[in-house]
Amino acid sequence: MEKFDRLAKRVGNFFEGFMEAAMATLGLCLICFIFVELWHLVELTPFLSGAKISIDSILSSLINFFLLLEFLAMAAAAMQNHGHLAADFLISLGITALLRGLIAEHEAPMQNVLTCLAILALIIGEILMHWQSNREHHDNK
Repeated sequence: MEKFDRLAKRVGNFFEGFMEAAMATLGLCLICFIFVELWHLVELTPFLSGAKISIDSILSSLINFFLLLEFLAMAAAAMQNHGHLAADFLISLGITALLRGLIAEHEAPMQNVLTCLAILALIIGEILMHWQSNREHHDNK
């Protein structure tokens, strides 16, 4: 049984190292994509390009830029916490993703209402999670 425990520990250490290397590679790739998207945004600025640029292409490129920044923040948070992400970080990521979608696509009124309700549900969930955490913290003192 002791041999199995040592083997399981080695395999676990290997996968943990592999995961950290993969997250670092993902972070480097995201940084490259961020610079590409930033360059694309600079090319879309009206004073650099002589052609008339639509606001939709600028907004789409800007949303992609911030989406890549959020993925980079998520990869960095996972690296700092050894592959674990806090629930409040994921909830806030969901809120910003829904807000971004609401800004980009705001044509169908019913879809807007459903998106706003989803944002409200996430905000209430985060408030309740922090309230419960504070309550447990005070009870343990």
